[in-house]
Amino acid sequence: MSKTTKNFLLVVTMASAITLVVFTIQLIILNRDADGSGGNSISISAASSGESNSVPVVTTGTAAGNGRDSAAATGEYQPNQTTQQPLPASSRFELLYNSSYTLVLHADENLFEHDPTMEMSDMFTYKDGGNASLLIHFISFPYGIQRSAESLLTNYLDGNPSYVHVITTIKNSPLTGLYVTGVTGTGDDEETFEAWIHSISDNDSAASNDYGMAFIIRYRTNKHEQRNALYAVLDSLELTAA
Repeated sequence: MSKTTKNFLLVVTMASAITLVVFTIQLIILNRDADGSGGNSISISAASSGESNSVPVVTTGTAAGNGRDSAAATGEYQPNQTTQQPLPASSRFELLYNSSYTLVLHADENLFEHDPTMEMSDMFTYKDGGNASLLIHFISFPYGIQRSAESLLTNYLDGNPSYVHVITTIKNSPLTGLYVTGVTGTGDDEETFEAWIHSISDNDSAASNDYGMAFIIRYRTNKHEQRNALYAVLDSLELTAA
């Protein structure tokens, strides 16, 4: 073997040895850094799994059903979740509807007095000393629901006109009715009337036998607490199997 070849092999061997030493040193440093961050790794894992008092996980998707149901099931904050205010203490009332269904509503008995003694009617009077109330009563409309709506508020408005609008939902309840409004009085004594005539389906095809229920609320126009309390009762309307 020539002297040149020997020198070349010696250089290659030394270079390989130096590379091996550098690699070994880097490996030791990396292992030491990993061991030093072990505590942080455990903390992050606990936060991600919801086992610590960290901020809840934010998710952008929803499970089957609406966002509130998904949030309740997973305990996670949903971007489309609305803050639900606690409902006031209220009582459940079941009113006559027809042979198949019962009309159910909820009213806060701290705010309303219920009078079930009226003939085919129920009155919920707001307990602030005024005339604010909700009247629910059966109504027949042999000449059509439109004609009945036109005269529904006549006895309340002291000669002022009423306005018949369209069939719409009764506030946020699943029930619908032909919407009627009117106003009486002036200034601080002005009263607003809102009413819905709800048609009840039956097996009788004769129009002369059509009937339904009227929902009439009245409140001082400038008393928003009266209006909101009455709206809350209307929101709770629903039908359940008798």
